[in-house]
Amino acid sequence: MKKLRKSVAASLALVLSMSALAACSKDKKDDASSTPAPASTTKSSTAPTNASGGADETGFKDGKYDPPITISSVKGVNINARYKKGETIEDNIESRTISKELGLDVKYDWTVTDTNDAYKTKLRLMLSSGDKMPDVVAWRGDDDTTNMLIDSGQFMSVNELFDKYAGDKYKAAVNVDSDMWMKVTRDGKKMALPITDYAYNDDMVLWLREDWMQKLNLQAPKTLADFENIMDAFVNKDPDGDGKKDTYGLALGFKTTFNNWMTDAAWLFGEFGTMPEQWNKLADGTLEYGSIDPGAKQAVSKLKDWMDKGYISKDAGLKDEIGGMELFTKGQAGAVVGRNWLPDWPLGDLTALNPNAKYKAYPIPVGPDGKIGTGSGAPPVNGFLFVNKNAKHPEAIIRYYNWLFDNISDPQVGSKYENGFAEGYDWAKLPDGTITKDPKAHPELFPNNVDEFLTDPATYSLTYDGARIPTQYADALTKLANGGTPETPYEKMAAGIRKKENIDAMKIVMDQKDIRMKNYFMGPLTDTMTSKNELLKKMVLETYNKVIYGQASIDEFDKMVENWKKSGGDTITKEVNDWYKSVQTK
Repeated sequence: MKKLRKSVAASLALVLSMSALAACSKDKKDDASSTPAPASTTKSSTAPTNASGGADETGFKDGKYDPPITISSVKGVNINARYKKGETIEDNIESRTISKELGLDVKYDWTVTDTNDAYKTKLRLMLSSGDKMPDVVAWRGDDDTTNMLIDSGQFMSVNELFDKYAGDKYKAAVNVDSDMWMKVTRDGKKMALPITDYAYNDDMVLWLREDWMQKLNLQAPKTLADFENIMDAFVNKDPDGDGKKDTYGLALGFKTTFNNWMTDAAWLFGEFGTMPEQWNKLADGTLEYGSIDPGAKQAVSKLKDWMDKGYISKDAGLKDEIGGMELFTKGQAGAVVGRNWLPDWPLGDLTALNPNAKYKAYPIPVGPDGKIGTGSGAPPVNGFLFVNKNAKHPEAIIRYYNWLFDNISDPQVGSKYENGFAEGYDWAKLPDGTITKDPKAHPELFPNNVDEFLTDPATYSLTYDGARIPTQYADALTKLANGGTPETPYEKMAAGIRKKENIDAMKIVMDQKDIRMKNYFMGPLTDTMTSKNELLKKMVLETYNKVIYGQASIDEFDKMVENWKKSGGDTITKEVNDWYKSVQTK
């Protein structure tokens, strides 16, 4: 989620919302409202004790290990992580709380500041050298490393472990989308535990400069043709009033990908019935790579038309999504397609530069033949926990996660952790007794250093962001958008920190949730992908750019498809479909 933040307040808001970001994902984010009981009474999420009331076979009794136990791990520490004075990743409010409540201590064999893929590099070096791995390893990066972890032979199948020890809330979270297991399933064995994320948080909406819309008396776009008329006005009718033709219709950055989390272009492919850079299901039930679908040819042709007309910047193919977004935040473009949480970051940069600027989310318009679709149809999973087959207490990591679900993700009113981990960390009490998650809104109350007052202990967790109930974020924001009164602690938190534009955007996401086009391939890299993937991706990207920039005719698309198939694409397509058939019959 995935997730950059320009300010501490924005970072905190995202973590809490995607909890994230914003989007930023999403996020990314939608969580079912469930009401956990207080820590002292939540036993449904623990392994059963024996009939006599004593400790079970793992030494777990009355919700904690007695005597306490230790599990080992490794950690890539976010460069933006903040700690109270004297606290570290190994000794902080989160670790002390877990130790006190569960009798469980987490010790790190090593930690590394995770810049320039430092965590990934160190982890892969261990795997390549055959080094002994710790009790649990958290990973949320590339599929290559996921496969290395599984292929190392050091980690166990978690089928029975999950069935026996996962609590009701953790199981319910995973059951939101059973595809969470696909990336780590081998021959029917689940080789890691899913770290759940917010559902729908990565789904796209159309963001428009609302002040430009009002100035030019433009109406909400319902069709692609409507949107093109809006872009034309943004380019040719001087919406910023500077007397110059210096504005664009749509902010894009597709240097590395057309299907990205910000300045997305993949939605345009959805207008023609496909989704690039993912495997889509055809009418006959087989999977096809969306970038070579005939609909992609129409989308690329449309992008060329837009560039010719000045609707998109000539630099779009030289910018990544961050660079593309700057066209919007610097007031040069009037539209961008991205996630619901963009008001959190980076759209705040726009209003900081121009306090009179306004932006608003709109539904994705419908294509010329009634087709519509967006990407980001991945299951709500934010990584995996790999459990060492030689761990003395393999069940401990699930009990740790259960505790976070029961006490932190959606606490009960009046419970010990109703407001978060601890006062002065992830919440503060104002003089009138109300709770704030945003001390920057009350700087007079925190005269020393407001940036150090609140931290987010959930980000210290082995699971990156505590525990996320997949439907919670979207449910809460949709309720608020519909005028509902916030009731649960989570809903009150969301109402307190989420911007109205963000809340309204999530309602649009949920109203359009059926347009998301799922990527049906979530398995390990196939044999041919390992050697051919980068070549084939480069072939597609270069052809798209040549056509868009007028360096090749649209017919070049057909030649690219033919070469793609001959250069390994046909073999990959067979391998992908063989994998898909295998997981359907398990």
